[in-house]
Amino acid sequence: MALIRLPRETEAGGCRRCAVGCDRVVYPAGCVDSGCPRLYAYSEHGTTWVGCLAKVFAVEIDLARLEDAELTRHGFGGLRVVGEPLAQCSVAVDRTFEHRAVGPCRNPGFLHSAPPAAARAPAPPGQAA
Repeated sequence: MALIRLPRETEAGGCRRCAVGCDRVVYPAGCVDSGCPRLYAYSEHGTTWVGCLAKVFAVEIDLARLEDAELTRHGFGGLRVVGEPLAQCSVAVDRTFEHRAVGPCRNPGFLHSAPPAAARAPAPPGQAA
């Protein structure tokens, strides 16, 4: 009996139904800029760390480094979404390996699941919005 490998279903933060591989990303700088009430901060050993109480992203970030990165041309960038984004979250869908695209998207519902462009963070450098 041969095993059939089925494409992985859509997760909260990504879709792997084709070779492109899409990830929903959240821009933590948007959380800081908007004063999101779900953003927490604490200080430890002279460093201020921030994270998301709603667990939209799973890591804690050094606030000073995030702010320094935002001053550069590329900014801090996005983090892979691990929980359901809130209405105020700056999110986008990043097509990880777009050069692998063959045919139409197999999961257009996920691809177009990011909020309208007016509510999103600007596209990373080198990518169209």
